[in-house]
Amino acid sequence: MGRRLLPLGIGIAAAATLAAVAGPSVASTTARPTFHTPSRADDPRIGTGTYVNEPATVVGADGTRYVAYQRDSQLSYTRTGGRTWDHPGGADILSRNVSGCTSLSDVGDVELAADNKGGVYLTDLQVTAGAEVDNGIQPIVGKSMDGFRHYSGTCAAHQPASVDREWMAAYVGPGKTSAQADVYLSYHDFGPNFISVNASHDGGKTFGLPVPVVDNPAAVNASGCDTVPAGTAVDPRNGWVYVAWTSGDNPGSNAATGCNYTQGTVFNKFWVAVSKDGGRTFTTSLATQGPPSTATAPDDMSEIFGSIAVDRSGGVYISFPAFLRGEYDAFYAYSPPAGTAGALHFRSPVKINTTASKTAYFTRITAGTKGRIAVIYLGSPVRNVEATAQNKLTYDGSDPTTPNCTPEVSDPGGHGARFLGKPCQLPATAKWYLYLAQSLNAAGSAPTFTTTTMRTAAVHTGDICTLGIFCLGNDNRDIADTNDVKIDRTGGAQVAYTYETPDGKHTEIDFQCQQGGPGLIAGVTVKDCQG
Repeated sequence: MGRRLLPLGIGIAAAATLAAVAGPSVASTTARPTFHTPSRADDPRIGTGTYVNEPATVVGADGTRYVAYQRDSQLSYTRTGGRTWDHPGGADILSRNVSGCTSLSDVGDVELAADNKGGVYLTDLQVTAGAEVDNGIQPIVGKSMDGFRHYSGTCAAHQPASVDREWMAAYVGPGKTSAQADVYLSYHDFGPNFISVNASHDGGKTFGLPVPVVDNPAAVNASGCDTVPAGTAVDPRNGWVYVAWTSGDNPGSNAATGCNYTQGTVFNKFWVAVSKDGGRTFTTSLATQGPPSTATAPDDMSEIFGSIAVDRSGGVYISFPAFLRGEYDAFYAYSPPAGTAGALHFRSPVKINTTASKTAYFTRITAGTKGRIAVIYLGSPVRNVEATAQNKLTYDGSDPTTPNCTPEVSDPGGHGARFLGKPCQLPATAKWYLYLAQSLNAAGSAPTFTTTTMRTAAVHTGDICTLGIFCLGNDNRDIADTNDVKIDRTGGAQVAYTYETPDGKHTEIDFQCQQGGPGLIAGVTVKDCQG
């Protein structure tokens, strides 16, 4: 639910610019992955008639498939590929069994990770007290070795400023056990509003102090008071940890739009930092950037969130939405592993959504062996536009089939401000569909993709507000900010997402896992997840 809350080395790699984006590369004859029909993963006994959303998913070392989601924090798992579900812990699962601080209430922003020795990690944000620095809104990390029949949690950030939108990854080195797993938690805060990482090297039992990631002058300048965390990933070969985020254009435009609290700045830069020493120091690279806030059509990447993954050869992939060439589209970019000095060299981003989607939000990426990736995104056939002075005159709400750029905070009920360069409001009839784009050669010079529509029904109808805590009473934030995709040991994908009924009165967390077709592990046949 990122941004819903209330109140290190030096060196920049040469960045690809979004102006050089490749066109869509969609293979029409290649075999596609096939998926089982959706099953409901959330517990229908809890919160009936209320909204659940923003799921995370992961596969444990024993093949158990987990889905976490928020109305507060809840967890479900299946050992039958979604045919049946168990719901351990009930509501507010991470409010109990906590050490290091006291949970006063559960906020949400769930995230899942798993190590290859049986440990499964769940984190969310809590309002906490009772510790010297872990007070306010802080992440709690819980770990279980038995499907959360038993688990313990700890306050993990030790961050004096309140924390927002945490992401997590875990790694067990050769010859080690889950009790010695490296667990990394990245997030942004509401103090200087930068990105930090806390590392655990004892399997999530304790976490060190926050380490700043935004550590070179250019990144500091752009990230000053405006960052959107985009994820954490670990190189499975060697344990290098990567952290991603998008930032505003410059301190002036960031501050003028209210810093982190409004998400009103134009987020036109995507950064990736790597640590090769267990999260002690980071080297930051500028992965890509688009037209600045002063451009006629600035690029904004905050339709929300960006994402990062690392393949089994150490290749790094990012995905993100961006406004280019008159559309909000979904993109990915690839870099070989970090070099000796830690620098990354991303290729020009590639558009991955098909012509059926004129607006694309909510990207999430996962990777297998080299070049094999899957990206999910929400796509609508209705083309959104940016809020500009001219568009506020042209798209004035008089045509109910086109975007409306006029809603403002002062309207009855309130809307998040339509800052220049941010999305306008889509019509109430705009339908959104869930897509999975798969590539088996994404590390190559001529990547191709297949696209799978995950279900025939729309998963949401109407606008999607992407202004975080600045989404106000008349804005639509029913499905919150993110969905998730992961792969199992055979390379089959599983997707967890929010489905909303067409009347907008009910949401649920739905799950689909791969039945057949190509997977993301080369040379391995995907096993039917319900087989």
